[in-house]
Amino acid sequence: MTEELNEVPRTTPDFATEAATKLAELFPEAIADGKVDVEKLKELLDGDAADSSERFGLFWPGKRDAIRAAQTATTATLMPDKENSVDWDTTQNVFIEGDNLEVLKILQKHYYGQIKMIYIDPPYNTGNDFVYADDYADSIGNYLELTGQTDEGGKLSTNSESAGRFHSNWLNMIYPRLKLARNLLAENGILCVSIDDTEQSKLREVCNEIFGEQSFISTFVIDKTAQGANQSLTFKQQHEYMLMYVRKSAGSVNSDLQTEVDTAKYRFRDSRGFYAVTNSFDSINSPLSSNRNRGYTVYFNERTQEAIVRDEYVRETDTFGAISPELVSRGFEPIRPGVRNGVQYPWNWTSARFLDEYKDELVFKRNREGRLAIYHKNRAKGFVKDTTLKRFDTRKSGNALVASLLEGKYFDYPKSVEMLKWVLSKQSDKEALVLDFFAGSGTTAHAVMALNAEDGGNRRCISVQLPESTGTKTEAYNAGYETVSVIARERIRRAGAKILEEESGKLDGRADSFDVGFRAYKLVDTNFTKWKADSGLSEDELVGLFSDLADSANDHARPEALLTEVLLKLGFSLTEKIETVEVAGLSVFSVADGLVMAYLDEHTQPTLDQLRALVAREPERLVILEDAFKGNDELKTNLVQECRTRNVDLWTA
Repeated sequence: MTEELNEVPRTTPDFATEAATKLAELFPEAIADGKVDVEKLKELLDGDAADSSERFGLFWPGKRDAIRAAQTATTATLMPDKENSVDWDTTQNVFIEGDNLEVLKILQKHYYGQIKMIYIDPPYNTGNDFVYADDYADSIGNYLELTGQTDEGGKLSTNSESAGRFHSNWLNMIYPRLKLARNLLAENGILCVSIDDTEQSKLREVCNEIFGEQSFISTFVIDKTAQGANQSLTFKQQHEYMLMYVRKSAGSVNSDLQTEVDTAKYRFRDSRGFYAVTNSFDSINSPLSSNRNRGYTVYFNERTQEAIVRDEYVRETDTFGAISPELVSRGFEPIRPGVRNGVQYPWNWTSARFLDEYKDELVFKRNREGRLAIYHKNRAKGFVKDTTLKRFDTRKSGNALVASLLEGKYFDYPKSVEMLKWVLSKQSDKEALVLDFFAGSGTTAHAVMALNAEDGGNRRCISVQLPESTGTKTEAYNAGYETVSVIARERIRRAGAKILEEESGKLDGRADSFDVGFRAYKLVDTNFTKWKADSGLSEDELVGLFSDLADSANDHARPEALLTEVLLKLGFSLTEKIETVEVAGLSVFSVADGLVMAYLDEHTQPTLDQLRALVAREPERLVILEDAFKGNDELKTNLVQECRTRNVDLWTA
């Protein structure tokens, strides 16, 4: 443990400061007082790299603020919503109601580099589907106002063409979210984004800038059923797109990205994937006399599949010598490279490489003359056999399924579960953590459960959805679904129950442990006090503000909410095992089987003996609410000494 008392941070990480720290490792001369000296950095770079007079890229009004928005820390946190959860104590899935920009920042601490698959279906910017009016100056305050969590109330807005800066507003919305999303992707992570013609070209440019062009995999064209509202002046719009990117370069993801193979062409399969048997192992590019290190006899035993190499090539006569009778008697059949038009040709590889790789990369089979011959395995390349996804009628199948589950048409144009299962299957890891931060009706979470039931996987899903109003005059609102997030939670709940009911007989004893639940959370402002002064405050108001700051936590904050915020700030997940235990008369939270213990009751001051009993449990970390000390510095000092003696890391919140 450290020698000093630790304090739980009040905000998410400061990404700009962290970036400067990393830059300092490469260019220490360009960093002063934690700030980047841009001019100095230009001097250190090559002339071409530092020249900014002409450069290629996507630029729009507000881009600088959008970049800054991704780097700015937030005081926001998540509040447990057990009432709207399913199987809270056991599930590993999460549903978060809130603005995804703030939520993505909150997720950075624990989930950085942990997400294997991100699928999003963001607003297409059609003029009536845009509800993310970001206020970068006070993002969480703006969200609370828009969702009616402040006295001022508020209304979610749309992005109409008459508002001006139509495309710029959309870019300012999507850029910081994709920037933060990239941080969350694992090294072998995959990002898929659905979009239509309105912003497809700009989305491609944004993704190229954030992920790099080398990380682009493909643009998939998805058939859909055209409907009246989606017709251009000339043609019915029968398609939309899905862009696929990876966290690292596309050339290095073959083992991570699940492929769809043309099995008519690649008919064979081994532990390394599908392959065809095509090219002969002997070379016809140049004669053996010019490649004498590739002249040898291969002896192969069909029963044991073992190969032995003998150097029987006679260089003086450019021919092979006698066959080994001893090896033949042991069941080994000799194979030599071919002779064409009187010219002896070599093998493609040296004998050393042959012995290293033949078991994985070569095939021994009899040719039309009945003799053993050697062939290369031509492995399947490419990621999918067709980038036009014709079998996913996204609107028809999505509409019908959601309407059936919810017993009414309460959501317009949900994505097809079959399409999402196809997307999820591109990530070969069946234990993958999946993120959808434009969750809509919850199709991704539904698809995760359905695919797990089919292939025995244990994928987990984090869904994030803004509490966008369904509109007071809609059928959904009248049925009790006042927001899209309410629709999504109910859809996931019913889909899980239906999967359990229909698939229980096929789950091979997994029905009891099969995860169809989710922990629900809501985005809220911090439960801890923060400085909220402005130039308009009166003297009396300032006195009251300082008085409020004497408390570390808000008086109305529930201990469970405080615990969630503390765990997030310390880098724990949203699905940690949490128990309430009694220690010497204190009600204490035990996290991850006692790894962390937290006492967060501001109303009851613990005694030194009670705190000693708590430290005696020897958790790795002990968190105590600052307010619980009630200003008793002696009690706090004694606790520090107790923790030091027991090697317990002490934190205050």
